[in-house]
Amino acid sequence: MAMSAVTGDLAAALGWIKAKTYVVPFSRDMFFPPADCEAEQKLIPNSKFRVVDSLWAHFAMFCITHSERDQIDACIRDLLAEPVD
Repeated sequence: MAMSAVTGDLAAALGWIKAKTYVVPFSRDMFFPPADCEAEQKLIPNSKFRVVDSLWAHFAMFCITHSERDQIDACIRDLLAEPVD
């Protein structure tokens, strides 16, 4: 399938992703709800889904607490430790 064939087709576009991928939403995020992110993650071959638990929702990206920083760091560390094919 040519890449132009996936224009406007989210499932097809996500299915083209070959990179090691972690989809990591923040719990309680109303901009990018974890349930929506998980549905999209399931369309990315060999991807993983991990949720950063935070009362700060979308603002957790700023690592307001040590817990958020530690969870985000763990996701990055684990992703970088994945073997390269």
